[in-house]
Amino acid sequence: MSSVAESTAVGPSAWQTMQCELLVRPNRRAAIGLIALANDSSIEPDIWRFLPAGEAAMYTNRVPMANVVTVETLQAMEAKLTESVAGLMPDDELDVIAYGCTSGTMAIGADRIAARIHEAKPGIAVTDPISASLKGLRHLGCKRIALLTPYTDSVNDIVVGYIEARGFDIAAKGSFKQPGDPQICRISPQAIYAAGQQLGSAGVDALFISCTGLRVAEILQPLEDELGEPVVASNQALAWDALRLAGYGEPVTGYGRLLRI
Repeated sequence: MSSVAESTAVGPSAWQTMQCELLVRPNRRAAIGLIALANDSSIEPDIWRFLPAGEAAMYTNRVPMANVVTVETLQAMEAKLTESVAGLMPDDELDVIAYGCTSGTMAIGADRIAARIHEAKPGIAVTDPISASLKGLRHLGCKRIALLTPYTDSVNDIVVGYIEARGFDIAAKGSFKQPGDPQICRISPQAIYAAGQQLGSAGVDALFISCTGLRVAEILQPLEDELGEPVVASNQALAWDALRLAGYGEPVTGYGRLLRI
């Protein structure tokens, strides 16, 4: 509580000033700021399902992104990132900022993403989907993975190089090869499930589903149960890492092994 206003009135027609208390911090244990792509309609509904009800709050601003995903359009996001962060809850406290683009992080670089965010909000904890996903795979003890993406081959080549350079063995890979988020966000969860089922049966430690535009919340646990191995997805891992960086360490059930550790 930071202030109290007394109830006052002047005359029968005057507005009364009502007594109130201003909370130092709203009722939440984790406050997450999300930078979503301007045309990503999947990330927020997915992540809200991964957050513990009543324990975490998420606040979103958006960064411009072209409708066609190429290495060049992904890299172009960097120029607008600091401005987008500056407009994210400028007068309130956040615990962590999550940048919501897996391929964009790989094209720009996780260190550069963090630097642009810190230009607007110095010192805040930062996460991104690929750093969170690879961290999660390591926590689960997984090195030999199957990879599912929605990208075209020029972006897929960046993804494979980035992941392999960080010590992972990609034993199977497949892609929906869609041009951009307007199409990626409309890939059905059933198609994601079927593709993951096919790729994840290749004798791997885990399946990694890359892209915040892919709607995975409803199929993660059933797919993991069927494969008998962890399924890690961009939005799931981003929520997991953001919660941990914000100081919330309790398990979230129903959405795969990662959120339970």
